[in-house]
Amino acid sequence: MKKFSAVFICVLLVIVLMIAPAYAAKPPKVGTNSITVTVTVAEDPNDTTSFDVALSLDGKPIASLSIAQGSPGTFANLAAGTYTLTETPPENYECSSTNPVVQVVEGRNNTYSVTFANQVTVPPEPDPETIHYVALGDSIATGSTSRGTTTSYVYGYYNFLKQQYPDSVVTLSNLSYNGDDATDLLNKLRDNSTFKTEVGKADVITITIGGNNILIAGENSFTSINNTVAEAGTQSFETDFPQVIDQIRGNLNNTAEIIIMTLYNPYNTVAISGYSSDPALHTEAEQYISRINAKIRVEAALDPETRFVEIHDYFKSTYADNGKMGSVTYFYPISWLKFTRDPHPNQTGQNVIATKHQ
Repeated sequence: MKKFSAVFICVLLVIVLMIAPAYAAKPPKVGTNSITVTVTVAEDPNDTTSFDVALSLDGKPIASLSIAQGSPGTFANLAAGTYTLTETPPENYECSSTNPVVQVVEGRNNTYSVTFANQVTVPPEPDPETIHYVALGDSIATGSTSRGTTTSYVYGYYNFLKQQYPDSVVTLSNLSYNGDDATDLLNKLRDNSTFKTEVGKADVITITIGGNNILIAGENSFTSINNTVAEAGTQSFETDFPQVIDQIRGNLNNTAEIIIMTLYNPYNTVAISGYSSDPALHTEAEQYISRINAKIRVEAALDPETRFVEIHDYFKSTYADNGKMGSVTYFYPISWLKFTRDPHPNQTGQNVIATKHQ
């Protein structure tokens, strides 16, 4: 009897050992229910990044899906049970939803919906730096002449800034006005809201002023100079120009880089055909132009963020001393058209001025 019992127990143990693995490997029961999973990305409805979502039944993983925003995924053929869904967001994303638990009940074709809300964790690229360039001045800066409009040095310098700072947004506000002298510019900086706003936010300011303070002293097609008018205009500049700089620095903008152009003398220092008296006129005009430029240089020297562009000396040594001011200005037409003389720079002159600013 004891022998029979021992044999029976051994047979029973073998049967149990054979059946246990089969039960352990048995897949979850197939049902007719489903869970639809949706993912969203905050503030970016066009994001198509894939998110991995795992499905567990009673704590054991049984399936997974890769889901993108706008393309829901479905876990199908689910039997009754307690299901947990877990999302694994990719790098630079985080999930703001808790892991949902879905209690699937007996039934046919029951559909459950789950949404995982996500957000990008990488901060957005900062806005590019903005460099605001403001041009102040007269018709040299606008490009206007008696022969039409040239492309002024302002735009050449603006393009240069864009090339120098390709990763920045460079903007331009050209507030120059034909006929303005130092007094006009000072009044606009004091009273004109546009001038005050634009100058206030400028990073770079160029100034071309002073020509109109003495331009009207040139009489009879610039074949003579009215010294009384020239002296009055020069004195006015000497009084007003320092106030222009003080108004900018003291009241509007104490950090912008200011670049001031010196005033050139349009007369050749050597005689050429039809213009034999111009060397003497150059000397006469220089009495006033040199004082205007001295004031510009002094003001630039007082402030480390203010500089001057030496157009006067460059034009004199390169052109005036060689009888070639007609190469950079409209001041030397054919002699019988002398009455059309215009001291404004031509396009070549504007290009030279732009290069010197650069």
